[in-house]
Amino acid sequence: MKRAVWIALLLAFIVHPALADDKYIFIMKAIGNPYWQALKEGIEDASKKAGVTPILMYPISDLAKEEDLNLCQSAITQKPRIIVMGAETTSIGLECYKQAQAQGILVADMDATISVDLAKKSGVDLQYSIGADNTLIGEKAAAFVAAHFKDKNAAPKILIIEGAVGSPPGQDRPIGFKRKLASLLPKAEIVNSLSAEWDRLRAMNITADTLMRTPDLNVIFAANDVMALGAVEAVRAAGKQGQVMIIGVDGIPDARKAVKDGLMTASITQLPYFIGKRTAELAFDAVQGKKIERTESAPLLVLTKEVLAANKDPLLTYVR
Repeated sequence: MKRAVWIALLLAFIVHPALADDKYIFIMKAIGNPYWQALKEGIEDASKKAGVTPILMYPISDLAKEEDLNLCQSAITQKPRIIVMGAETTSIGLECYKQAQAQGILVADMDATISVDLAKKSGVDLQYSIGADNTLIGEKAAAFVAAHFKDKNAAPKILIIEGAVGSPPGQDRPIGFKRKLASLLPKAEIVNSLSAEWDRLRAMNITADTLMRTPDLNVIFAANDVMALGAVEAVRAAGKQGQVMIIGVDGIPDARKAVKDGLMTASITQLPYFIGKRTAELAFDAVQGKKIERTESAPLLVLTKEVLAANKDPLLTYVR
């Protein structure tokens, strides 16, 4: 029995030769965003466990959309076995995949930018797509707002801060929010719905302008936490702290602190560390020809002051 245990432990530390020799390239969005820092950590931890040194690439900022394709072309010249990309836009991602596939390189998607079905329609055989259901994230946010107001006849005034134009997460989250809100709170009024391009300062300015026009604003839903934190600054500057619900997405450290401090109401996290970990694991399996799920959705967790204080939800293990 002891001998079997030792053999099992030994095998656990043996690196598969194919894994060690192959190149795995992961093209992320700007690493300055804490969401992508957590995702990067997940990739690195899973790679270390597999005995792999991943090649990580990323643009200088989330606004440098054209740099994505340059990174992809640079990755292709390195002749990796697989390129996994979290493209800024669908069109850029598909173009990258087509060029890589033409060179015999496997391709996969992280952050649910491009679905397997959409890729197939464009002639791309995507090994897998992993990430959160961004429409569902928006729906969860709307359900959270509706639960707060309780009365279906309530008519809160709401500001939506969208992500980058052309970015599926930046657009699908507001779409899901609006659709679910219409069914749960049909009398709710969306006073503004504008893109802040994932930028904190732009979000702050949009919020400040909206508060001047709509001083009785009730709710702000931002498509990510960075923009939600910009909204927090504008709300505080207007002297309306505690009067406006602010909901973000990603569960980044600064947002969690803001929730604990009562500056933000909630952040919906899709657990980027978990996504990064699974992204790497799926890449290794795909290269070895193992059967894998082509589409994998990350679990969602609504982080509130109560959830963070209780610290009991098992998904909190993946929060970074």
